[in-house]
Amino acid sequence: MTSKDDIKLLLLNKKEDEILQLLKKEKKTISELLIEIATDDPEWKIRRDAVKILGKGGIEQSIDLLGRILLKDHLTVMRKNAAKALGSIENPESKKPLLEALKTSKDPSIIIEVAKALGNLKVNEAVDPLIKMLESSKDGEIRENAAESLGLVGNPKAIEPLLKTMKSDKEDWVRGQAAEALGLIGDTKVVPDLISTLEKDTGISVSVKTATALGRLKDSQAVDSLISFLQKGQNAENRRAIAYALGEIGDKKAAEVFLDLLTDEDETVRYWSCLSLGFMKYKRAANPILDVLKDDSSVRVRRTAALSVGQLVPKTKKCVKMLLESLEKEENVDVKEKIKQTIMRIAKEQGYKDEKEMIKKMEIDTE
Repeated sequence: MTSKDDIKLLLLNKKEDEILQLLKKEKKTISELLIEIATDDPEWKIRRDAVKILGKGGIEQSIDLLGRILLKDHLTVMRKNAAKALGSIENPESKKPLLEALKTSKDPSIIIEVAKALGNLKVNEAVDPLIKMLESSKDGEIRENAAESLGLVGNPKAIEPLLKTMKSDKEDWVRGQAAEALGLIGDTKVVPDLISTLEKDTGISVSVKTATALGRLKDSQAVDSLISFLQKGQNAENRRAIAYALGEIGDKKAAEVFLDLLTDEDETVRYWSCLSLGFMKYKRAANPILDVLKDDSSVRVRRTAALSVGQLVPKTKKCVKMLLESLEKEENVDVKEKIKQTIMRIAKEQGYKDEKEMIKKMEIDTE
């Protein structure tokens, strides 16, 4: 049977994973020991780490204790970690001390953790106080986290305050977070406002978060603006966000853009381009993607290229031959397997018994 000293020693040595494993085997015992340690251990660092694991382990019996720590502990670090832990325990009781702390806390660092926790738990009762924070707090970080939490809660009531923040907040990172939150809420009526922000707001990271929001909303009316923005010349971070957004929207108007991005210097951009062309089933992309499969330096990109070729199911002898050449050259086991699966899929789609029969009928020399 695991003892209190055993748990303390694991905490002292930062063996969090081992404690979480013990929780699965001895949940009642380990939970009680962690609660005892978090309640009265003389070493605050041990108490803090016990609180963290109570949250990660989702220990519902600890909610009362975590609430007391959040509202009354004299150490800020304990209160912050209690808020975070409560935000990880999906029980209706978790929200009560968090809502109380949102009303009574004065320390910005605690307010931020409480807001995050309420967002994680999607607490609708937090929407009004979070909107008030968004609109009136002088602390940019508090406004930023209020916007993020409102997005996570997803209540449409937050749309208008978030639009106002996106358009007029003095801090670019707050404007960007408001844009991202609007994407999370999921109402496509904000798409024109997001497009306007993408085109006009030059603040750091605003365009990335705005493009990400447009991707989540999957509305084709954003495609032209995203393409136009990309063609003005963007840094890698912006290109990634736009490639993601266009891929999520899935409009074939972006297909030619993705063909150009297959040779982008950024690995993530190439990955999204391969993935998107496959999902779009854009037949013209077969040969360019086969070139990526053959020559790209990234295993991740080559794996995706192999999968995308399978979705396109090219029928020509040239394409099958290129797949076989890539299979022969490829050193990564996972990529080789994906290429084999693609060859088998093409053979099946074309009515052959197996890939060997296809290769023979196509008169492809494999020697």
